[in-house]
Amino acid sequence: MQIVNRTLKRAGGGAGVFFLAAALVASTALAIVAPEQTREAYVAQVEPICKKNTKANERILKDVRKKIQQGKTKVAAGQFTQAAGAFRKAVVELRAVPQPAADSAKLTKWLKKLDAEAELLQNIGKALKDDNKGQAQSYFAKLTSNGNLANSTVLGFDFNYCLIDSSKFT
Repeated sequence: MQIVNRTLKRAGGGAGVFFLAAALVASTALAIVAPEQTREAYVAQVEPICKKNTKANERILKDVRKKIQQGKTKVAAGQFTQAAGAFRKAVVELRAVPQPAADSAKLTKWLKKLDAEAELLQNIGKALKDDNKGQAQSYFAKLTSNGNLANSTVLGFDFNYCLIDSSKFT
């Protein structure tokens, strides 16, 4: 009986090794068959995300400058806070899109700049909530500068909606 148990254990272990080897071969075959993400395909996947966010933020931030000039800073603060949330959501969606291997470092840097944009939008909202227009203006200058850096990071991608144009909103 002991010999049978040892034989079954060996057979089970061998089966496990066989299945592991088969899984490895299958995953390698899939990796070979799956085409690598191209820059053009990446752009085609992320542009709709950026377009949706751009349109949403155009709606959210409509007349925000006018409200600030009229002293309605609390209303404008809410608009910037809402825009920051929408922007963060878009960045999460952008991170989920597979990146072309050759552009991974560049796109990682770009996404970090986009995270900073969301944070700056949030900071503008906080400053306006505190009725601190000077601080809000300082954050807006940083927002514009950071947006320009983000855009320069992805030159050559032929983005349309994924380029940041802060002047459209304030």
